[in-house]
Amino acid sequence: MRFISLGKIDKTLIVILIGCVICFLNRFLNQVNCQLHKTPVLNNICISISRFITVIPFIIYKLRNKRLFVTNNQIEKTNTNDIKYIYNDMEKQKVKGKWRLIILTGMLHIIEQTCFVYSFKIKTNCWITFILFASIFYYLIFKVKLYKHHYLSILIIISIGLTIDLVVENLQNEITSSPFNLLAKYMKEILFSLFNVLAKYIMEKKFVTVYEFSFYDGFINLVAFVVFAILDYKYINLNDYDTFFNNFNNTELLVIFCVIFTQLGINLTTLFSTKNNTPCHLFIIFVFGNMAYYVNFKGYAPLIIACLIIILFLSLIFNEIIEVNVFGLSYNTKKNIMERASSELLEKTDSYDEEV
Repeated sequence: MRFISLGKIDKTLIVILIGCVICFLNRFLNQVNCQLHKTPVLNNICISISRFITVIPFIIYKLRNKRLFVTNNQIEKTNTNDIKYIYNDMEKQKVKGKWRLIILTGMLHIIEQTCFVYSFKIKTNCWITFILFASIFYYLIFKVKLYKHHYLSILIIISIGLTIDLVVENLQNEITSSPFNLLAKYMKEILFSLFNVLAKYIMEKKFVTVYEFSFYDGFINLVAFVVFAILDYKYINLNDYDTFFNNFNNTELLVIFCVIFTQLGINLTTLFSTKNNTPCHLFIIFVFGNMAYYVNFKGYAPLIIACLIIILFLSLIFNEIIEVNVFGLSYNTKKNIMERASSELLEKTDSYDEEV
């Protein structure tokens, strides 16, 4: 038996690969010295716009599918020859609570992005904890069990991430100098993990398309942050808007377009990955994307890139794209569980045929 083998490989992984490239470009773009990256509220408005403009493919999708579906419905003629459609309990259940969940995820995203506003200067790799929190929420909401290869991957990933922060001394410095901002950064990751798990639940259980979910989420966030920006400019002064607009030039405009474009790509690839796979698959995209921060190979950068490559490998094991065939680590992967189930079914069928 080979030490390492491939797990479940299908066309949904293409979206993850595209997401890795776009996320890398986005993180590389974040290092450009411009006023937008120093004004997190405006940055959040750009992110919200990238989600809001998915209204275009959403409208196209609706127009292409604009016909009257009567599947699972009963058609009843009244005495006045009017036709009314009586939806059965299953159809009602599909949309029950849909809007409450969409609004809830929209509010979670607002709070999560607000945490980003207060913690965008934090350098500690809090994003590493996404794999842990997403796994917990995914288990609580979808009742998906975790097995040995999941636990081991999470443990090593968190340990490596913590080691990086301790070696670079980001964690020690920020615990001392900015404990509230550091806490806000961890809170952001918790809320972001919950947001993506709920997004999968809404798209899968309530039959909401990726474009529809993205549009509503973008609309809610765009309204909230535009209002906040106005209040911030007049009363709070959390961001320096005057400096941004006084120094606005073609470079800033280009950065804005690039941010919207790359965030649009990240948004769509992560949502499609969440819908077709699991929220934990997004971690692969984030790991690869964060390598862009260290392409200058200065200081600890080579060591950090090496650690991120190991974390990337572990994330592939966690998501069962790669299987490690030692110590029973691959015994409870979906691929092997299905193969055992098929073998057992075949054995029962053969046994039944022999008896007959």
